[in-house]
Amino acid sequence: MAATGTTFRTKEQPMFPTAHPDTTGQLAIERAASLQAAAQRYRNSRPDLARWRPALFREPAADLSRAAPLPAEADATPTAGRAA
Repeated sequence: MAATGTTFRTKEQPMFPTAHPDTTGQLAIERAASLQAAAQRYRNSRPDLARWRPALFREPAADLSRAAPLPAEADATPTAGRAA
């Protein structure tokens, strides 16, 4: 009897048998999917206030107590000796 390519006549087992599915990998995929679904449910259950929004920019009120005094009107007028 001749051995064919699909028939194993030795005691060695194939490294990745096709007859037995990879249950560990399938469990890992299902676990990752369930964790992602739980995270999405948690994000959807949070109120809108917890979500990111751009900040409103408001100009602060001027602190007049820290403003420098205005120069006197006499200092602001040009001198009489200069030509305009």
